[in-house]
Amino acid sequence: MTTIAALSAPVLATAETAREGDAVILDPIMLFSEREDGPVSGYVAQSSSTAGKTGTPISRTAQTVHVIGRQEMEDRGAEKVTDVLSYMPGVFATNGAASQRFDYFSQRGFSVGPTGTLLDGLRSTTQQSHVRYQPFGLERVETLQGPASVLYGANSPGGVMNAISKRPTSEPRREVGLSFGSFDKAEARLDVSGPLNADNTLRGRLVALRRDSGTQYDEVPDDTTYFAPSLTWAPSDDTSLTFLGSYSKDKIGPPRTFLPIQGTLLDNPNGDLARNTYLDGVGLENTNEQTNLGLEFNHRFTDVWSLEARARYTRNELMTQTLSGMSLAPDMRTLNRTAYEFGIDGDVFASDINLRADWGQGRVTGTSVIGLSYRKTEEDYYLNYGTAAGIDIYDPVHSAPFSATTPYASTDQTGEEIGLYAQSTITLDDRFVLDFGARQDWSDIDTDNRLAGTSTHQKDDAFTYRIGATWLAGNGLAPYASYSTSFQPVAGTDFYGNAYKPTEGKQAEIGIKYAPEGMDALFSAALYHLEQTNVQTTDPDQPLNRIQTGEVTSRGLELSASANISPAFRLTASYSANDLEVTSSTDPLARGNRPTGSPEHLASLWGRYEVQHGPLEGASLGAGLRYVGETYADASNTITVPDFTLVDLALSYDFGARNPRLDGVAFQVNVSNLFDKEYYSGCSARSCTEGFERRVSAALTYQW
Repeated sequence: MTTIAALSAPVLATAETAREGDAVILDPIMLFSEREDGPVSGYVAQSSSTAGKTGTPISRTAQTVHVIGRQEMEDRGAEKVTDVLSYMPGVFATNGAASQRFDYFSQRGFSVGPTGTLLDGLRSTTQQSHVRYQPFGLERVETLQGPASVLYGANSPGGVMNAISKRPTSEPRREVGLSFGSFDKAEARLDVSGPLNADNTLRGRLVALRRDSGTQYDEVPDDTTYFAPSLTWAPSDDTSLTFLGSYSKDKIGPPRTFLPIQGTLLDNPNGDLARNTYLDGVGLENTNEQTNLGLEFNHRFTDVWSLEARARYTRNELMTQTLSGMSLAPDMRTLNRTAYEFGIDGDVFASDINLRADWGQGRVTGTSVIGLSYRKTEEDYYLNYGTAAGIDIYDPVHSAPFSATTPYASTDQTGEEIGLYAQSTITLDDRFVLDFGARQDWSDIDTDNRLAGTSTHQKDDAFTYRIGATWLAGNGLAPYASYSTSFQPVAGTDFYGNAYKPTEGKQAEIGIKYAPEGMDALFSAALYHLEQTNVQTTDPDQPLNRIQTGEVTSRGLELSASANISPAFRLTASYSANDLEVTSSTDPLARGNRPTGSPEHLASLWGRYEVQHGPLEGASLGAGLRYVGETYADASNTITVPDFTLVDLALSYDFGARNPRLDGVAFQVNVSNLFDKEYYSGCSARSCTEGFERRVSAALTYQW
């Protein structure tokens, strides 16, 4: 919903009433002024379009939700969504320096990227066709922690990340910028928005970006072409129709650069590998192309009834070629490789429509929503392989030819998901907020195996729900408790041809939120217990089979704070402790241990100060710390991947602060990993993923 504030609907009314005959007239009040999909004031968001369907403010939502807005993204110079998420509590951005195809991340210990990545509230992924969004085209990034199937259908138990697109504005705004930086980066960007007619009923926006850049690997590019047109028609205050389009094409490297664990994290008799050692192929085709065409419609019929509908078509096209490392030879210096080529064409149509009622009388007010969602996907996938020459990891020569012509897999998969849901938020005496929702989903997946000439049909259904309660103490404190569930279909069949059941998630959470009076700030603390069941594990009676008797438990604490302390000083901080455990598995090495690649501790701190007076007026300094605790590389938790702390820095100057003729001109320098810390973002029992080295970017922008 995009409703702003002073509605005379009953849900926004006080308990004061006046009777005229049989009619009950409720006085309107101002709850909040921030649009749920609009700009965030500094670093403190008051609303979220992700946390529910009823437009409940964050402080009244009985589940953990975090929002990072445009200002914070710009201050930190975020170039990728994972850059944004690296300061989110409870979120671990798992991308390595050479793996930039998609946005990979986990929430509360569970991978979210494939199923929990939303754009404007709708999912655009297929089984293997995932997404990568451009932060410059986003107004805000939100995360909802824990099961969210009652809102968004099939999903990871870790939650969802929702990227909110920039939309046309009612006031003119224009921005152009040039940026240069490490690895021969050169970037140009444009953002123009405003009314297109005299009565402001038609508004448009165009966001565009072009980047040519290398990376810390000489053989890996990071080139991007992106543009996003949008158009809003609002013939009245009660009706609006918005078109949201975007196109991006990324030229990237192979999916991973295999660095053997011997020679990186573990000893190798031949010595340690040099930093940024590249062991894949050169001159290979690796591109990711995405197109989104969406519509959003809002109409208020009366003070009580309103309708919201959104739909989007997405086209994802991925081409990957790689000389993928497989294992080290006995000499511990020759990496055995295999050539792979795979292509994915994914088409997604996603939609959601709901009818909303804002109602109330006397001491009780509420908002109720009933809705229907529908998603149809089609994915065309092929994987070919071929032999490839090995490579000396200590003296790599990239002259091996690439050939992958032997078919390994070729499938066409279609899927349909239908969800019927209802949700209500009820407030008693403006003190006690009860939130409850229920949803029934049906999922059908048909897979045609073109190599085997076989077809399979998988049909699942699930009932999920969420219930929460919040107490508004009247001094800014809001303790809450909630319980929520999720489900996620598991494609395929077991060794005996039986379809897998969906995994299921359930979470109990208690916490408190604090929005102090007289201060623009929001503090939150949460304790949670989250379980995922029906996890696949090895069948002890048949090594070729996978059975669903596994269980993973996640228990933890999340603390966060965001504050606009003054017009000059903004600050965010977070800490997460996550006790993740494989509580049931047929693998004795895994049972009772922590899953690989999952840190127990995460912490971040970011602040920015702008000089308001004196000779340095217009100058700003931003600085941040990111801490990632140690992880494990093996199921038995005997190989430890060290923790690391990274320092980020931002320096900027607003030329217009002291010279009105230069109003709107600004210069900013961002440095990521200031001290060039060498670290591994994760390791498996065979390989490691190298982290990002120091990156410097300088940008000159003009806004008017």
